Amino acid sequence: MRIILKRITENQFMIEHKGIITSISDNKLSVKILQESACSTCHAKGSCMAADSKEKLVDITDSSGKYNINDLVVIQGKESMSYKAVLWAFVIPIIILVLVLILTTSVWKMGEMKAAITSIIALAPYYAILYLLRNKMANSFKFTIKNNN
Repeated sequence: MRIILKRITENQFMIEHKGIITSISDNKLSVKILQESACSTCHAKGSCMAADSKEKLVDITDSSGKYNINDLVVIQGKESMSYKAVLWAFVIPIIILVLVLILTTSVWKMGEMKAAITSIIALAPYYAILYLLRNKMANSFKFTIKNNN
C-alpha cells in the first residue's frame, strides 16, 4: 500500500492511502493502512536498515452505512494536513530547543551540559500542551473515504 498524491485543483493536492476497514462502530470506521517510508520501494532496501513500514489505524467518520469490515477502501486527506503535522511535530520543537539553548548559554551563562538538559526539559510543557489539545487537533486532521474498491 502506497501513498498517492493527486491534484484536485490547481494549487491543492490530496494524499491517498489504500486501506482495509478493520472495525465499524456507530458512525466510526477504523481503517488499517500501511505507512511506508520513502525508501521502502528502493531495490536496496533488503540490505539497508533505513527501510521502514508500519501499520496504522485511521479513524474515519462515515454515516453512509455502505461499508463492511474487510472492505478495501481508499482514504484521502488534504496535503496541507501533512505540512501542519510536520510543523507541530518537528519545526516548533526544534525552535523551542534552539531558543532555550541560546538563552541558557548566552543570557543565563549555563554550562553546555546544563543548557542541553534544560533545553530538553523545556520541551515537556510543549508536549503536555499538545497532549491536552490532542482531541481538538485531531479534528483538523480528518481523512475521508474516496471510494469502495
